Amino acid sequence: MLAKSVTEAARFIAERGVIEEGGPALVRFITQVASRFGVVVTQKVAAQAVPVVGALGGAAVNYAFIEHFQEVAQGHFTVRRLERLYDKGVVRMEYERLAQGH
Repeated sequence: MLAKSVTEAARFIAERGVIEEGGPALVRFITQVASRFGVVVTQKVAAQAVPVVGALGGAAVNYAFIEHFQEVAQGHFTVRRLERLYDKGVVRMEYERLAQGH
């Protein structure tokens, strides 16, 4: 139905031009319909994009946490390995010496 109205309006403009009295009203009508349709489409696309944007944000946060905790775990287990090889007290003293140097 909307397509038929738009087609008729376009035909009217093509046949009579926009100079006649009814022309500007039809142009305003077409502009209003087009702008309303564009807003609806934009809102629909935005609404559909929200879950995708949320999922990407969640994935980025998860990646940051995973990256952080993997680094912490690697450091922890490296220290544990050094404590088994040398001595807990020796590793602690070396850590403190290095920490004071920075």
